[in-house]
Amino acid sequence: MTKVTYRLLGRTGLKVSNIALGVATFGSQWGPRWTMPAAEADALLGVALDHGINFFDTANVYNRGESETWLGRALRRRSALDQVVIATKCGYRTDPRDVNSGGCSRRNLVASVERSLRRLGTDCIDLLYLHLWDGVTPVEESLAAVADLVSAGKVRYVGLSNVPGWYAGQAEAVARWRGWPVPAAVQLNYNALERTIEHEFFPFTEATGVGLVAWGPLANGLLTGRYRVDLEERRITGDGRMTQTFTTGDVDPFRPVVPRVIACLTDLAARTGRRPGQLALAWILSKPEITSVAVGVSSGEQLLENLAALEISLPPEDLARIDEASAQPTPYPYTFLADGVQALVHGPEQLRAVRPTTP
Repeated sequence: MTKVTYRLLGRTGLKVSNIALGVATFGSQWGPRWTMPAAEADALLGVALDHGINFFDTANVYNRGESETWLGRALRRRSALDQVVIATKCGYRTDPRDVNSGGCSRRNLVASVERSLRRLGTDCIDLLYLHLWDGVTPVEESLAAVADLVSAGKVRYVGLSNVPGWYAGQAEAVARWRGWPVPAAVQLNYNALERTIEHEFFPFTEATGVGLVAWGPLANGLLTGRYRVDLEERRITGDGRMTQTFTTGDVDPFRPVVPRVIACLTDLAARTGRRPGQLALAWILSKPEITSVAVGVSSGEQLLENLAALEISLPPEDLARIDEASAQPTPYPYTFLADGVQALVHGPEQLRAVRPTTP
């Protein structure tokens, strides 16, 4: 049986599985491709627990709150509520009649946590992510509110999700300066088609010790091998969410990199006997910067297929092939961190000494 391994979440003593189960599909409110019957959700959670997954990812807006309710109920049914790490989020507006039902204000953070606790059926949330920065609320207000929630025993750790690098840096510095809980983790979109965070957040997590959790590892299913992309006709063919319902819009399927990566993974799959999606997951898991990968599945069978990625140890040459196929032009100002420019600072003969990772 494939088992997960456990890693410390940032500089905390909290151990989380390197595969987390995202339970956005737990519920009945989002339509057929983003929901499942309660019995199937319960069975899926059982598969996750049987394989050692102890990290579960939800949010107050997933399936309009039902995700939290179903997750808590399924965990209580197995008497597992105290044995797992539950991460939930707040930030998106939840009530169109209430202008204060979204955002990271003190008012909404406190109210959202109280509602999440009731839905989950627990006294304390293990990890509370700010789902996104609302673009208005000062970071000091949000961090102070979370610090009070931690002091009150309603939240154990704070995290950030979908924020720019400068905001994460500001939050970490302000929290440390004020003696408030420092972010334990950032959760960001990361896969072979979306590698932007490598420029800002890989160095950030290395410098601060904040954990990094990847979501969307299969790019809405694009990397599973079920789809073909025609750039000229701007058409996607295949059976799945990408062709049958909405997507989150985080990946443009018609960029030139998409068919290039799909072809690379398909070729490696044919040579190794693995599936493209498993190779895409194995590539992410090979990154030392990544603490855990949150996967979203619609069945226990899909979860087992994803877990099989843990058995794969890609050789350096295959990792390099995926790196090359998924490479994108380096955006400014990160071009100034490239070896050619840095050699103008340190001298080419000293570059390896001051930057040991330089090839």
